[in-house]
Amino acid sequence: MMVNFALTPGMKNNALIEELRGKVSGEFRQQVPLYSHNEFPQHGCNLIESPMFVQPLDYKEKTPCTNAANHIKSWEHNWLSEKCVTREVIAVDRANNYAIIQHSRYQTSVCDACHRARVSLLCLNPDEIDYIPSYFLCGINNDDGLYFLHPLFRVPEELIGRTKNHGDVMSIVKWCNKEEWGFEGRIQGDVIIAEVEPRVSKMIARKDYIDEIVYDFLAGKNKMCISVKIHRKEKFKAGNWPHDLKHLMDYMKNHFPQQHIMIGDRHELSTDGYIVTEVLWPSEGNMWLTTDFNTFVVLGSELIIYHPEHPTVKKQISADKALLVSIQRGFIRDRIDD
Repeated sequence: MMVNFALTPGMKNNALIEELRGKVSGEFRQQVPLYSHNEFPQHGCNLIESPMFVQPLDYKEKTPCTNAANHIKSWEHNWLSEKCVTREVIAVDRANNYAIIQHSRYQTSVCDACHRARVSLLCLNPDEIDYIPSYFLCGINNDDGLYFLHPLFRVPEELIGRTKNHGDVMSIVKWCNKEEWGFEGRIQGDVIIAEVEPRVSKMIARKDYIDEIVYDFLAGKNKMCISVKIHRKEKFKAGNWPHDLKHLMDYMKNHFPQQHIMIGDRHELSTDGYIVTEVLWPSEGNMWLTTDFNTFVVLGSELIIYHPEHPTVKKQISADKALLVSIQRGFIRDRIDD
């Protein structure tokens, strides 16, 4: 199903939910509740159908509640009348089919029914209700034609301000895609890639033989590196180590067996070469730190990405280059430079 992008500035509450209902990619149904409430969703949870994103309209509980002003029985006349806006489109980029959604979680301390429904306690004026805003980037996937909802965890406040005041949605898109690191954009789901050129920068030797070889490369303007430890039973002098990437790939394949590599939310990576899972980047004091478990370097002629919710993606790799693979900013996971 190919959906038409129909989000408009100011669309809120029920109108927004009805537009998204049944049109959100399955991958994101699992990810967004985790971000919205810092809880793992139930198995098979549907983002749009669950109380994580849309509040239920009816409860069977008979729990007494002193929250007379906004009690669940007055739901349709209070909450859904939009006195309290729980979710709203705050900006739209129509040319690129992107929108930013603000999701507000209101604080409660009332009966179970009202608590789960996020009804505010003893307050008729929504401007006086404490709430916690979170933000989502919404767009349409190129492969399945469905909406995606991308959490914006740790998004800089200045970007939110520019979006609200000037409609600058693309600055948040570029932040998500790590454009300053040279990434080209989404290739599948939240997976992003960049072409890099690792080159031998250092050989660490003991006596006459190499112990370790370091390959540097630039990601945008940022220096990163990978290293290979020479197997203790092998002897290489500095002049005997070929500098081409194919030799590095073959050496890694022969000496470091590799299992399935997963990145992000159930994206499986494979290649005819080798995937380096320990990528380093510089920190203070001339120290090198491991980026994270979601940034890899792919050596080979082709990268293949599998996912149960997306068509398989194949990306060709030039002989003298490698692919840096990571995931977008915004999810609650440690990633490069977050």
